[in-house]
Amino acid sequence: MSTTVDRGPELLRDIWIFAAISISVVLLRITAKARIRKLAWDDVLMVFALCSALVGSAILTVGIKCGYGRQVWDIDTDNVSTVIMYDYLSQTFGTAGGAIGRIAFIVFVISLLGARKAHRIILWILVGAQIFVNALFILIIFLQCPGHASAIWNETGSGKCWSLNVQTYYGYFEGSFNSATDLYLAAFSAYIFWNLNMKPRIKCALIGLLGLGIFAMVASIIKTVQIEVLGSVDSDPTIATVDLERWLYIETYLVIITTSIPCLRSLLRTKKPGSTSAYRNTHRSGLTYSGNQSFSLGPRNQASMAEGHEGDCMSKKSSSEDVILRDTDYRKNSDCGDWRYADHSDGNVEDPM
Repeated sequence: MSTTVDRGPELLRDIWIFAAISISVVLLRITAKARIRKLAWDDVLMVFALCSALVGSAILTVGIKCGYGRQVWDIDTDNVSTVIMYDYLSQTFGTAGGAIGRIAFIVFVISLLGARKAHRIILWILVGAQIFVNALFILIIFLQCPGHASAIWNETGSGKCWSLNVQTYYGYFEGSFNSATDLYLAAFSAYIFWNLNMKPRIKCALIGLLGLGIFAMVASIIKTVQIEVLGSVDSDPTIATVDLERWLYIETYLVIITTSIPCLRSLLRTKKPGSTSAYRNTHRSGLTYSGNQSFSLGPRNQASMAEGHEGDCMSKKSSSEDVILRDTDYRKNSDCGDWRYADHSDGNVEDPM
């Protein structure tokens, strides 16, 4: 007597564990940013990423209830097409969630680092590339059977569809691109912070927080390896992609979790009594430019700097550089340069942790 194979329950367990963690982390992220009144577009995008992933998880849950995760001959014939449809829809929302999550992090890094123009251009190009590469993967899913998208889960139209190798080969490219994006963002953040005039422990802390995307990169690599099943999915379509779905959602939720953790620092930090904005403390601090040039203002020049520079730069809306770690008023304006405050006692930028 044959034993029925059902991999659905374990898949369900894995994705909802990560979903629960993601929901908790994003809620804490919103709370942390709201606490210091720094909610921004990156937070909106992250909420959209989480919603997309949750919708995909819900669709996959329904698919598992209908038989996804079991071998095709163990499922009611009338449900097979529906189960395959749920599989494809789930892949769509999972892919979209990961892409939006990465875009949210890129937007966050842009506002946080106040990077040079060349760096900002590269990051915005990366945003466009994320949209294009992942959107095209989704389009290929539904356009591989031209004129009748339902043929991808309905056997009657199988002869009119593209070769499964099209989706497979492009899937390899899309997965590799996402993995490379995670690695680049981690390396880029490390490069920027390592070249700032900060204490070593602060650099390491910032690099560690912003480099957590490495874990998402590992999941993305594992998922990319699983894409090979798309080339032979017809052999057992209701169970062949279980591991692919698992790692797709682990990747997506890890993107959401690891890119939101840097925003939680303010929840762990209590504002020191009597603390004031960094600008109000210029009687004891100088200014350090984050580029290659740096200088300090003596006490005599600080007063004139306060009168002139405050009107031009400090009165404008501050950037979100401080939302990652503290409430201090770090200021940034594209017309005035990217300034960070330094402590004359050791020549290093004040601890933003």
